[in-house]
Amino acid sequence: MRIAQLARTRLAARPLLAAVVAVVAVSSVLQAQQPPTPVQPSTPFNRGGRQVSLYDQLRVGLKATTKSDFAFINLVVLRVNQGKLPRPLVDSTFLWARNRYKSRPGVSRLRPMVYFQPALIERAKKAGVLL
Repeated sequence: MRIAQLARTRLAARPLLAAVVAVVAVSSVLQAQQPPTPVQPSTPFNRGGRQVSLYDQLRVGLKATTKSDFAFINLVVLRVNQGKLPRPLVDSTFLWARNRYKSRPGVSRLRPMVYFQPALIERAKKAGVLL
């Protein structure tokens, strides 16, 4: 009788032991993975950062189609290159416009450019830059 009880406890402990081993293995794999490093802007000396130009980012990301869209994008790129308009201001407005575009229902969804242009004009005005 004692041998039968011992055999049953060993058999019952095997799935528990297997579960513990699996948890330990998974947790060690998760700990070994390093968090991704944030994207850094590229410089003439460091090309490992941002690879897309501001013009291409705005053109594609905002779904620009009209001549006035491209004219506004060219103006924004010019002001950023001149140092008058901060790049982080443009990037944060860009991301806001894309998220706003994604959060709208399908029928009334407008292109992200429709949200980006007035928002950037207003934020640039507060920063003392005329667009």
